[in-house]
Amino acid sequence: MATAAMPLHPPNRRASTPPVEATSNDGDLPLDLLYEILLRLPAQAICRFRAVCRSWRSLLGHPEFIAAAHNPGPLLAVGVNDSSIDEVQVMDMESGDAVERVNLAVNEAFLPRTMSYDRMVCLVGPNKGLRLLDLATGALSILRTHDPPQGYESTWGVIARATSTGEHKVLAITTSYSYNEWEVCKILTLGLGNGGWRDTGSPPLTLVLHGRETIIDDVAYFLSLYTESKGRYAHQIVVFDFSSEAWRPEASSLQGPVNCCGIGLAELDGHLVASHASSDTSIELWFLTDLNRSLWSKQYTIDMPYNQNPEQPFCQEFLEKPLRVLHDGTIMMLMRVLYLGYPQEEVAVFLRIYNLRTKTFRDGKWVPYCTYFSVFTWSLLHSGQRGPLDMAAKRLLLGRERQKSGATLSTEGHDNKPEKVT
Repeated sequence: MATAAMPLHPPNRRASTPPVEATSNDGDLPLDLLYEILLRLPAQAICRFRAVCRSWRSLLGHPEFIAAAHNPGPLLAVGVNDSSIDEVQVMDMESGDAVERVNLAVNEAFLPRTMSYDRMVCLVGPNKGLRLLDLATGALSILRTHDPPQGYESTWGVIARATSTGEHKVLAITTSYSYNEWEVCKILTLGLGNGGWRDTGSPPLTLVLHGRETIIDDVAYFLSLYTESKGRYAHQIVVFDFSSEAWRPEASSLQGPVNCCGIGLAELDGHLVASHASSDTSIELWFLTDLNRSLWSKQYTIDMPYNQNPEQPFCQEFLEKPLRVLHDGTIMMLMRVLYLGYPQEEVAVFLRIYNLRTKTFRDGKWVPYCTYFSVFTWSLLHSGQRGPLDMAAKRLLLGRERQKSGATLSTEGHDNKPEKVT
């Protein structure tokens, strides 16, 4: 069941004018037209054209151009496991299939906490210190210690970029057994030479910190307890603004959909979405329509028959959260597989692609269990250090080009093999 009230199409965020720093043009085409043409080229062609001249190299390597490029790279889902942080699972979002495992060679015992849309993973070490792992390069950065007081049991890190300044910030949440100060929070601006951790105050309600937080622009949404408020039962959702570095007060906290216990939070096409399993085979997607009044609209009810994998006879699958709306309007969902024996544990994950128009779905391959998943449009255009995931993305693109070449030749009636792409 679907309504037309909330269109699901990826927004167009391309810049309409070329960067100021790269405005020289010795050719016959107007600069604006040349810019629009270059934006539509494949990533590998753009990389080659950087060798044409200095002005093209400056333009095609500019961060604004890279961010605005029409098709900078494949859409990848990257999964990290608690028990093996030195290895990540890479999955192709177009097919739902596993691409490969990539060894990042971190060589230290860390627990992953959150992943940002900027390809960064926030890690917590044995001493509760925070680290940042760049998935593109495998580089590990040590953050300034925030020195949690004695008696604090765990630390959680959340990464976001403040839209007002463009600065990346890390919010550290340290939990305690103390009822007087259950959660202590501080924030750090990355790259600020003379800056340190700043107090943000404690959140107004207890947070559920199990990787269920969702960040949209520079606002983080955290699940809280399922309680009664104003005669309605709903999950409380705590809101933190990275620009103002402040928590939304309890009196104006966001409430989840009414009578929906055990929801998951996600971002779809810029909207906050609460996913709720109304039964073993039925999933509801609620879209937030009014933050101040806590109004939600149930846009989709997705019925998916239970699938039993013959290789896992005592397992059951369930929805973790929707991940992304793809270019064709289908929804990519993260599914987890739970072993029903003793002890119960999650054993694998896979991606499910659901077609809203035909109400059908297809599943990708199962991969070993991953604690945290995030989705990236993997850019091959950045000019920094290359890493193992860049190479994996490049191999994926080459494989797709070979597939397309083979399909074109077969439709034309040729028996030749497709040419090798270098």
